[in-house]
Amino acid sequence: MVNPNNPFDQGEIEPIREMARSFWYSAILRAAIKLNVFSILDGAGLTAGELAERISANPEFVGAFLEACQVTGLLESSDGVYTNTGTTSRFLVAGKDRYVGDHALHHTNTWASWGMLDELILEGKTMLPFETGFVDQNTYWTNYMMGQHNRAMSGQADHLVENLNLEGVERLIDLGGGAASYSMALCEANPQLSAVVVDGPEPIAIARSFVAERGLEDRISLIAGDFFEEDLGSDYDVALISGVVLIKSEQECRQLFDLAHGLLKPGGMVVVQDFMRIGRTQEQAKADVLENLYVKVVFDPGASDRDGDEVASWLADAGFQDPRQIPIPAQLALITATKPD
Repeated sequence: MVNPNNPFDQGEIEPIREMARSFWYSAILRAAIKLNVFSILDGAGLTAGELAERISANPEFVGAFLEACQVTGLLESSDGVYTNTGTTSRFLVAGKDRYVGDHALHHTNTWASWGMLDELILEGKTMLPFETGFVDQNTYWTNYMMGQHNRAMSGQADHLVENLNLEGVERLIDLGGGAASYSMALCEANPQLSAVVVDGPEPIAIARSFVAERGLEDRISLIAGDFFEEDLGSDYDVALISGVVLIKSEQECRQLFDLAHGLLKPGGMVVVQDFMRIGRTQEQAKADVLENLYVKVVFDPGASDRDGDEVASWLADAGFQDPRQIPIPAQLALITATKPD
């Protein structure tokens, strides 16, 4: 029998309790983003009453909420006045370059699907978040695509640019390129480069606004459609496949690598950027394990966080050679390979 007065028993129990209530933290973060709290507080502190008035909310509820934001490290307070922390100001104020709020919303949009995890495990099936009714389909996909853009702008794109030598390279095709985040970063770093980004109508609509905002319309072409069905031309120097391998089955990944091989000119390079188990730190390895379950829950039962050697073997089967696995400090790793001359 557990002795409630035994500090050793309590020390063992507390991590279980903390895990059970950990969803409270994501709910607090989600609510603060949706209520625009961090943007309201940026550069100016407010009391609970003043914030309640700004957002037309119950003052007592707002007071309890702000206290919760403080104890979870999202806000600071002095004499009852709440302000952003430095980290919150940098990453959770909408409109700032390294904003990751959309990515946080995307993850919490999957809440109801995760709540059914026991059923999904038994049935071996995926539950897309908008199928649960927790969020509508348009909101889900918008948050997803904007979240991937957040990831790119908060450091992933910098690592991609640093690890790819595209000197003299002129034509890139970005298969499943989403909001064109990585194509924009690569084009800005390589003035001679132009890119074609292919994805569905929804992400391409988002990409269009970003490309125009960055003044890259003359160098980045956008194609809304299925990359297996569109006429994409040929003789590209580089094919970028980012954030696609993780959410697709092995068969679909192999088809995509075959497609990339056919689009490239002899000597061309394929670049795979994704969650892959390549030289991972302990923290990255933990994220890989959780990501592996996550993609099965909300994308496809055949989706998986792949081992780098496995992806490299698929590239070899597609006709590529000299695969190079590149671990990087950010979440997504890289593999490059070349089409024989």
